[in-house]
Amino acid sequence: MQYRRLGRTGRQVSLLGIGGGYVMLQNIEQGTQLYQRAADLGVNYFDGRYGRSSTMQRPVIAKDRGRFIIGSKTASATHGEVLRRIDEDLEELGSSYLDIYFLRAYNHTMIDAHFAPGGSVEGLLEARRQGKIRALGLAGHSDLTALARGVESGLIDVIEFPLNYARREALVQLVPVCQKHDVGMVIMKPANVGLAPVAVSLPWLANQPIHVMAAGVSTIEHLELDVSVLDRPTMALSLEEEAEVECWRQKTERQTCHICDKVCQAVCEPGLPIDYLLYHDVFQNELRRLGAKAFTQYPFAPWVKQQAEHMFTDSVARLQTCTRCGKCEEVCPYHLPVMAMLEQIKVQKEEVLEAIRKG
Repeated sequence: MQYRRLGRTGRQVSLLGIGGGYVMLQNIEQGTQLYQRAADLGVNYFDGRYGRSSTMQRPVIAKDRGRFIIGSKTASATHGEVLRRIDEDLEELGSSYLDIYFLRAYNHTMIDAHFAPGGSVEGLLEARRQGKIRALGLAGHSDLTALARGVESGLIDVIEFPLNYARREALVQLVPVCQKHDVGMVIMKPANVGLAPVAVSLPWLANQPIHVMAAGVSTIEHLELDVSVLDRPTMALSLEEEAEVECWRQKTERQTCHICDKVCQAVCEPGLPIDYLLYHDVFQNELRRLGAKAFTQYPFAPWVKQQAEHMFTDSVARLQTCTRCGKCEEVCPYHLPVMAMLEQIKVQKEEVLEAIRKG
């Protein structure tokens, strides 16, 4: 496992980390086994909290707390709310401190709220004085210029943001600012929600000036594949690998939502949560990766199938309200075929609902 210096925190962080968004689809025992296997393979960065992921991590990090770099996050915008959330996280983790606490910041309005007098940044600074957190962070998947503005404050130690072979805007909008301020960089969506094989996406990302990629994994086999892909004598890509990355970029760029802070939602006649449906729905991302039949047979926690049936039924009903007005495509900065993508999602969900109901 390769390790990199996490910016001005000075910590050595594993190149591969674990995001909690997909581990949460396991039951607690399976999730703990996955985190333990990650630790055995040299992973020392765990990102939370998602579902019961903090509970899953607890027995693993308790064995050697100082070895691990644990991050958590909140969208809470006030001093008091942030302190309350930190205490809740510490209790669930069974730890006296968190290494990084991220404030979710998707746009400049959220940045303004976080940095306002009495806002959440003041709460983080107090928590750090109390020893409850070690580093201040911002996390966002929409307007990266908002995150850059937060970095320019000089108060932020670590940033979490999306970067992958298809979504490269961070290399211009955010990475140079982080480098200027020696800010640690944690990457979300490293495999572009599974739209390309990890054998293509992860080595490309490893060659960028980042520190840790918080990959979403839902089984030990998935984890071990990610680790094996990054276990190579040199990270530099061959000409053949560079050509394959470009091929996948061209193949998937018209399927990749950039979560532009609800630009399309603002004009959608029935008010569909378009970016969530296209890119941010963990259940849908797993369905797209696995297919309907494999989804019903995958070793998720027992509650997942029941929850998926409820969520997919609701999503199909909402998708059926689409008026096909085309306004979403008119405003999309990336000229995506949004209506066709939504229709494909509806068909996929109808297929898995049929499979689930047949048992």
